Amino acid sequence: MKRFEQNKPGSLTGIFVVLLLLVPLLNWGQDSINGEDFQYRLLQNIHQQVFEYPWNDATFSPGKLELANRQTMKRQLKDAKEYAHNPDAFEAYFSVFDHLPAPDKAIFIKSFWFYQPEIKSELIESGLSEDLQYLPATLSAFNSEAISSFKRAGAWQLTHFQGVLNGLQINKLVDERLNVSKATQAAVKELKKNEALFDHPKKAMLAFVFGKTEIKNLCRHAGGDVCSVNELLAVAPKEMTDFMAAYQATAAFLSQNKFVPEQEPQKTAESIVRLQTHFDQISAVLPVSTEELHFLNPQFPYYIIPEQASLTLPEKMKQDFLFLQDSIYNGVDSTLFEVLAQKIEYPPAPNRQYVGEKVKDLEIEGKTKIKYTIKSGDVLGFIAEDYDVRVADLKYWNNIYDERKIQAGKTLDIFVDDENAEYYSGLQQETAKKEEPKTVVPNFASATLPGIVIPESSKKVEHIVKSGESPYVIAQKYDGVTPEKILEWNSISDARKIQIGQKLIIYVQ
Repeated sequence: MKRFEQNKPGSLTGIFVVLLLLVPLLNWGQDSINGEDFQYRLLQNIHQQVFEYPWNDATFSPGKLELANRQTMKRQLKDAKEYAHNPDAFEAYFSVFDHLPAPDKAIFIKSFWFYQPEIKSELIESGLSEDLQYLPATLSAFNSEAISSFKRAGAWQLTHFQGVLNGLQINKLVDERLNVSKATQAAVKELKKNEALFDHPKKAMLAFVFGKTEIKNLCRHAGGDVCSVNELLAVAPKEMTDFMAAYQATAAFLSQNKFVPEQEPQKTAESIVRLQTHFDQISAVLPVSTEELHFLNPQFPYYIIPEQASLTLPEKMKQDFLFLQDSIYNGVDSTLFEVLAQKIEYPPAPNRQYVGEKVKDLEIEGKTKIKYTIKSGDVLGFIAEDYDVRVADLKYWNNIYDERKIQAGKTLDIFVDDENAEYYSGLQQETAKKEEPKTVVPNFASATLPGIVIPESSKKVEHIVKSGESPYVIAQKYDGVTPEKILEWNSISDARKIQIGQKLIIYVQ
C-alpha cells in the first residue's frame, strides 16, 4: 500500500473539547443508540482500527487516498450547511472529521470506500436511497466489532431483535451482526420496513436508530400521525438533531474524500465446516493467518466455527481446505475449545473497551482475580501465556487499547480458574526467587541433569510442545507432574521461552 497522503494531524485534545461542547448528558431508551458517549465512541472506533488487521497491513488493498483540498472542503461546508437541519452542530461535526489525525482520517476514509460498493448495491437493489450508505459510517466508523453499552453490535449497530427478526444468527458462538455483509442485508431489510411505515428515507433511518415508537410519538407531538422530517426534527430532542447533524457531516466529508484502490478486492469463497473448528487449526495447515480468518469471518468472535457453519476463505484456498479437511480437523489441541468456551461466559457483553471507559467492579463467575506487577521487558503475549489467558482478555480486563504502552511497575488484573488460583497467585513470586541448590542423586541421571532429584521408579518420556501449550497445560496431561518440575527437569529458568516443537523431558511415576 502506498503511503497515505497526510494533512497536518489535528490535536485529539482539541477534538474532545469540541465534542464536550456537543455532548449533553442524555438518557436514551434501551432500544436506541446511547447518546451520552456516541461522539466519543465514534472517534474511538475510528482510532481503534489503526491497530487492527487488515488496516495496519501494508499489503492489504493498495491504493491512493484522494483528499479534497482546503478550498473545496470550505466550499462543501458552506453549501452543505444550507441544507443541514442543525447548521452549528453540522459544522462542529464536520470540523471533527476534517481535523482527525492523519492515520485515523486515512483509515476512516479507506474503510468506507472498501465497503461502499457492496452497501450501495444492496440499497439500490432494495429501492432505498443511496444516501443511507453513510449511516454505518456515522454509527460505527465501520468498526465491525463495535458493541455499544445497550448491546447494539457491528458496523450497523443492530439490536439483537433487529438482527434476529431480519434473518441473522446470534448465539454464544456466532453473532452475524459483526459480519458487514450479513449485517448490511439485515439492516437494508429493516430500513425497507421502516420506509414502508414512515414513507420517507430519513424518517426510516431515524426509526432504525431511535426506534419506531419514538418516531411515531414525535410525529403525534408535531401535530398528527403524518409529519414531514422538518416538523419531526422541530420537536425532536437534542440527541436526535445532533445525530442528524453527525450523519449529514459524515456524508459531506466522505463524499469529498475518497480512496481509489489499485486492484480488485480479494475474491472469496464459502465452504461448510463439517466439525467444530478453531481458526488456529486452519492456520496451522493453510497459509492464512488467524487475523485474516477473523477479518473474513468476524461473526465468530471466539475464533470457533460451529459444526455445519459456513466459513469464508480466500477463493484460491477453498480447494486446499476441502482436500486437507481431515488434517485440519485432526489437529486439535485438547485445551483449544475448553479455554475459549470459558471466555464466552465473561460479562459484560462487549469484547473491547474504549480509552477512558473503566471496567466497573468486574467479577466473573468461577474466576479469581489476581494482581500481576509488570516487569521491565514484559509484553502482554508472554504474560498471557504464563497465565493461560488471551491477550484480548488482558486488554479488556485492564482497559488497554495499545499494548505497547504498558509500563513496568504497574499492575494488571488477571482472572484465573478458582481451582488454579493458588498456583497462579504464587507464580510471580516463584519466578522471582533465586534458584535454590538441589540435592544430587548420583545414581540416576546425574550426568545429564546435575542437581536434579528424580525418583528411581520414574519413567522418562519426551513431550513435543504444541501450539497453545504452557508448562501448566502440559503438566495437566501427566499424573504427579507439576509445572515447576517440568522447568526443573529441562533446566528452563523462564517458562515463556519454551517453543512450539521443542522436546521436553518428563518423568512420570
